[in-house]
Amino acid sequence: MRLAHMPMNLKRLTHLLAVEETGSLAAAARRVHLSQPALTRSIQALEAEAGMTLCDRGARGVTLTAAGIMVAQRARRILLETRSLERDLMLMRESQLGSVRLGLGALPGAILLPDLLVSMRRDWPGIAVAAQVGDPATLLQALSAETLDFVVVEQRTVPASEELDTIRLPDQPAGWYVRPDHPLRRRSVTLQALREAALATAFLTEAGERQLRRALRCRAGDALQLQVESNDFSALTRVARESDVVLFAPSRAVEADVKARRLVPLAVADLAPVMLRFVIVYLKRRTVAPAAERAIAALTAG
Repeated sequence: MRLAHMPMNLKRLTHLLAVEETGSLAAAARRVHLSQPALTRSIQALEAEAGMTLCDRGARGVTLTAAGIMVAQRARRILLETRSLERDLMLMRESQLGSVRLGLGALPGAILLPDLLVSMRRDWPGIAVAAQVGDPATLLQALSAETLDFVVVEQRTVPASEELDTIRLPDQPAGWYVRPDHPLRRRSVTLQALREAALATAFLTEAGERQLRRALRCRAGDALQLQVESNDFSALTRVARESDVVLFAPSRAVEADVKARRLVPLAVADLAPVMLRFVIVYLKRRTVAPAAERAIAALTAG
């Protein structure tokens, strides 16, 4: 017998299971809140879709044929998966389930990532969060390849593109930090002395290096004394606590060390304040998943 090329109707599968479990068209009809003729038509339509007889009607009731038993077994799994899918979609809409993949540059990562992870675990424990810290160019490539939901980088590093949209975050002050007994703290620190000091910072983009050179009023040909560069801020703060490097860092990234007097701000004469501008970047053409929306809301709320 030729099989019909038609998709199985989920309601009709439910009706078939009701018939199997009750052994009666009348009882099955009551269970699914249909009249008996309507249920009979539904079973007949399912048999037409299958291209095979699924039920044998007899004096003692209705039993399933071999084909009907096979369809009923598969129907249970299909309906279970359907209910599970509906539940998971509901939980995703309510952001109780799902995952978010994000990337952060080293500087925004040092400021924003710890609070974001704590906030997500506290408020949305059903959401899996995968966060990576890296250089902006690599993160933006991953965003374009849709392996990340969004990235947080310095605004200067984002190319002009009709494919990208951004959300600006509050500007963040940055400064220079040293251990309390650092040699530079024994005298008045000039811009020249800072330019000549061994510096530690996150890997700088070209835009970031230009900003730093302007802040230090470097002349053409002056080289920054970048002795330690790392995207691991815990390593940077430790080397600043235990050596004579001068750490350039966002103020929020070293709050705990400053409060504990493990690091102190370095006062430099005539040094203009440095402000860092971060943005959330996402693809215009891609719908942001509910879990990612929650993470973005947590970042913008902070």
